[in-house]
Amino acid sequence: MASEEVPLVRAISEEAIRRIAHTMPYRTSCRLNWSGVEVHRYRFDSAGESGEHSYPRLSVFLHHSDQPVHGEMHFGGLTVKALLDNDTISIAPPGLPLSTKRDGPCEITAIFLDPVMISDIARAETGIENPEVLPQYGIHDPLIRAIGNTLDAELASERPTPRIYAESLAAALAAHIFARYTNPVYRGLHCAGLNRTQLRRVLDYIHDNLDRDLTLDEIAAVANLSKYHFAKSFRAAMGIAPHQYIVKVRIEKARKLLAVDSISVEEVANRVGYSDKGHFAYQFHKIVGVSPNRYRLNI
Repeated sequence: MASEEVPLVRAISEEAIRRIAHTMPYRTSCRLNWSGVEVHRYRFDSAGESGEHSYPRLSVFLHHSDQPVHGEMHFGGLTVKALLDNDTISIAPPGLPLSTKRDGPCEITAIFLDPVMISDIARAETGIENPEVLPQYGIHDPLIRAIGNTLDAELASERPTPRIYAESLAAALAAHIFARYTNPVYRGLHCAGLNRTQLRRVLDYIHDNLDRDLTLDEIAAVANLSKYHFAKSFRAAMGIAPHQYIVKVRIEKARKLLAVDSISVEEVANRVGYSDKGHFAYQFHKIVGVSPNRYRLNI
């Protein structure tokens, strides 16, 4: 949980949520203080119809329903009809006037992305900012569904992962939307990677700050790159995503610290950036194959 001293990072205001959804979510990512992405889970107990509105952020919706629900979206003089179920998603570009209706109850996971994320991707890939995202309604996209379900699961988790994990997923989501659902004119490719100096500076920064809750924004700033450009370039250089590398080096450091009997497992967790001992134990077991306590006994 975020402390009272840490301001919540909002991708969409409470006023906008009430105006658009006419209800407040029953689960939200606000307490997790993610940067650049906000996720809400809504419950609608009956059929409904929205008046014309627009979303201030690029918005992705996951539909959840025990039974398929017939839905419609109206925009730009067009009507798109779809059968909404547990596999469908929709995408609403920011500022597009639209209205929707459905013929039954459902739940919706709403993912609001900071427009800077798409702009950074477009600039890194093509040198052009502000690409045109094409609206989608009730389509099947397994990757968006998988990323969205993972972010949605974090809302209910008693042991949420570090912020950089959710922010990396959001960056991957934005990259996929850019690659698949923008006007084709924006999809040319040109992207320079990290040079050796930038990479060395980034790796030193990560190793020097393993005890902190590192974010993708701050690490990318060390390389003086947008977080999307940085994440893509880092993977190209290192073979794994930034958040995976951080977990790897944290566990490597933890193994060394566990060899020192005077340091408790809880203190080891804190020194490698895990405020939750249980989450540290889970990650350690996932990589090493045994719990921290068992590993210490076997040294």
